[in-house]
Amino acid sequence: MQSTDYQFDVTTYLDTLYEIYKNIDNEYEKAATYYEFSCNGCETNCCDTVFYHYTLIEYFAVLEGFDNLSEETRTVALERAHSYVKTLNRYRGKESQVKIMCPLNFEGLCSIYKHRPLICRIHGLPGLLTHPKKGTQSFTGCKRFESINKKERKELIDRTPFYTQIATLEGQLRKSMDYLLKFNKTIAEMLIDRNLTGY
Repeated sequence: MQSTDYQFDVTTYLDTLYEIYKNIDNEYEKAATYYEFSCNGCETNCCDTVFYHYTLIEYFAVLEGFDNLSEETRTVALERAHSYVKTLNRYRGKESQVKIMCPLNFEGLCSIYKHRPLICRIHGLPGLLTHPKKGTQSFTGCKRFESINKKERKELIDRTPFYTQIATLEGQLRKSMDYLLKFNKTIAEMLIDRNLTGY
């Protein structure tokens, strides 16, 4: 991984993650084409929804995207991140009650689009996830999708293989790093706490 403070080389793991991301994007595009769905014209922005991310590998991907930004953009994003966390701390446990724009969103667009996490890639369209113990969970589309879609839901994005692949990759990375701590951060917290892993 380039331009970071970490001694551990995560390049191979990130390359694998980005291949998984490509497959996710292909499935999303397939479903979006079927439903004739686009975010264009949406009056809301899913980037103001509080999302927690649970994998170390996606944390490194976010940081790589962040490090590719200009110094000016990084400075602004970090200032926003501190403000984000300050607001979020007042809503811990009741995050659904608050809307806070992701610090990496500039003029309505994600500044690290190619490096954005899995949930940012699949949010918006209906899908499903099969868990070995919990069974199959279904997910509705976003508010915009639900309000404009008229087609039968024949195209459901199966999140199962992607979650499984990323979980496997995460396990391999953690084993190589001997990293046992739980990971649970918003993107804002990732930017602020980037050196807390000790790597």
